Amino acid sequence: MSRATPEDHVLMSLAIKRVGRFVELSHIQEKISRDAGRKFSEEETRQLLDSLVKNGLVVEKAGEYSLSDRGREYFEKRWRQIRSELNQDYLKVYRAKRYYPQVVDVLLEFCRDRWVSVFRLFTGRAWLQRKLGPKYITIKSREDIERWLDIHGIDFIPYLHRVGSDRPDWLVIDFDAGKGVPLEETKKVVRTAHEVLVGYGVEPALKFSGSRGFQIWARFKPHELPPDYRPKPLRTERRERNLFSFYADIVRFVESRVAEKLPGLTTSETAKKEERANKVLLDASIIKPMGDVRAPYSMHYKTGLISMPLSIGELTKFVPDRADPELVAERYRERGNEFQPRECDGEELFKDTVEWCRA
Repeated sequence: MSRATPEDHVLMSLAIKRVGRFVELSHIQEKISRDAGRKFSEEETRQLLDSLVKNGLVVEKAGEYSLSDRGREYFEKRWRQIRSELNQDYLKVYRAKRYYPQVVDVLLEFCRDRWVSVFRLFTGRAWLQRKLGPKYITIKSREDIERWLDIHGIDFIPYLHRVGSDRPDWLVIDFDAGKGVPLEETKKVVRTAHEVLVGYGVEPALKFSGSRGFQIWARFKPHELPPDYRPKPLRTERRERNLFSFYADIVRFVESRVAEKLPGLTTSETAKKEERANKVLLDASIIKPMGDVRAPYSMHYKTGLISMPLSIGELTKFVPDRADPELVAERYRERGNEFQPRECDGEELFKDTVEWCRA
């Protein structure tokens, strides 16, 4: 395998910049010293840049530098040869900028009319940003996504409810596998939960989380809170009687049904993480006012993989490598949006959930 050169690290630092943006030599000097693992002097950095300019890969203007069109074409081939030796966080940002323009329309479907949290990624650090100044983040257009990409926002996490709404739009079951749970065991839990929902006439949509888990989403026809519903008592929180609590209790009810079929493998208790290292958590805690969930087709900021839709028939043979951004983009071009939970009647599921809460 080829080894990354100092020139490669320069190209990487410039490749994640917006097309046409020029940066100072001192900025490049700082980044190459960090990524190449040794201190580069100003003169060494200048010589590197002069060489890249001479070869047509970099453009210089008034002492600042930008990647040329030829440089972008070259780097798009080169990074594949040296990917393990590059700054991995920069590479995720670079790939996100290449990936999102291809799926932007479907991403906007899940972000419009609701607040969105965004994970921003820099070398060795990431944080979840919920606000711009005093206002919660909204994403309404392709230009909004491009602006976030320019500041390293690569992971889009919309809220479960629309702005001003007092109810979740989706039932979301998030399967969070403990460190000791093999992927095949997690798949078994997901498949069983899917069977439980289908048994109630629900037609859920399934997707990979982008990391070690999966999610099932479902949509119900317009409905009110069942009049005889009372929230399931929990030791860890005082609960209000509303649709968020009800949907969270549906998740807990489904977990109880899965546990009957797969005893000892699942839990809905979020407390004491160390005690569920060998279990799959069906996480009801995300279903709450201001609760958010990773959008379908969003990139996971930790892995660089895509939270891609799957059919239940694909689950058995699925491996995370299939969620590579380029593979997902190609699949999207061929098939379009594959994540469309169908609106369904949840009456029987609601009825049994209410009874379970009462027991």
